[in-house]
Amino acid sequence: MIDGPSLVTLGLQTSQDDIPISEYVLELRELLAKHCGGPYCDEIKEFALILRVGGALQEFEFEGCERIRQNRREQYITVDLGVPSYRWKSLSRQELREYLVETVKTGLLCCLERLARDKIQVNSGRLISDLIVVQDSYLKAPPDTLVRE
Repeated sequence: MIDGPSLVTLGLQTSQDDIPISEYVLELRELLAKHCGGPYCDEIKEFALILRVGGALQEFEFEGCERIRQNRREQYITVDLGVPSYRWKSLSRQELREYLVETVKTGLLCCLERLARDKIQVNSGRLISDLIVVQDSYLKAPPDTLVRE
């Protein structure tokens, strides 16, 4: 991990029984912290992505981006990313990795669209380039087996 806060952060809300997906998210979070340190924008210090992962105790009824919020005073933008359980529970390890990294990419693109609409300058090329490094590293996965049996 890098010293200090990461510019791209990844939060997770899920049920306690969903340990397998938590492990994948933690690995992705570490790679984002390592490779997405910015700076990408003078007005935004943090891109806060929140995965809302459905499970046995709580289900989220959306997929993709919802509730994009920008806080100019505290200099962050955040987005909720819905991951319903029916989308992830039967995936292989590699498919889950691909799904999660695409979800994170979608979240960042939603944030960039919002900032462009608000006329805030972002070095989006650098952010996407750093995200590709994360994606390439993350997709080097162990042999393909089922996450849930």
